[in-house]
Amino acid sequence: MNNSFERLIEGMCTTLRAEVLPRMNDEYARSQVYGVINALNTFKLRAGWSAAFLTEQIQAQRAALAAARALAASAAGAPPVPELSAPPGPALDPVADLLATRDAGNQALGEWLAWLAAPGHGLGVAAAQALEQTLLAALRAELSIELKHSPRPLFAEMSGGAEG
Repeated sequence: MNNSFERLIEGMCTTLRAEVLPRMNDEYARSQVYGVINALNTFKLRAGWSAAFLTEQIQAQRAALAAARALAASAAGAPPVPELSAPPGPALDPVADLLATRDAGNQALGEWLAWLAAPGHGLGVAAAQALEQTLLAALRAELSIELKHSPRPLFAEMSGGAEG
């Protein structure tokens, strides 16, 4: 039976904490091991096998861009809304496809915000404010999702060489 990537990383971190750190007396070396544990925890959450956060970000972008299309339906010159879906057929690198899709969504959000900031977009004040809030909410959601899928940094441990 194969172990999951997450379980392999967890095993490495456990071994470093339980077997390596107790045998180290040098504070600098201990802080370096905590740095390695921190990097491994980041890999565990963000490696190619863990693409859930990209999917969440793309879903937030899709919702915001669909709302933008609805809010600006009658406005002339509104930017296009991309499909933001994975390319058809088997993907050679699904994470790269998700990254490209997420980046296309960010590009579209930026184009919508630039269009909204330019004079003559044809929306009323209330509609423009609602559209701006919708677009900014998608950007905030992306950051929130990034933070949710990031491990708590071990800065205290790295600087002091001891568990915090």
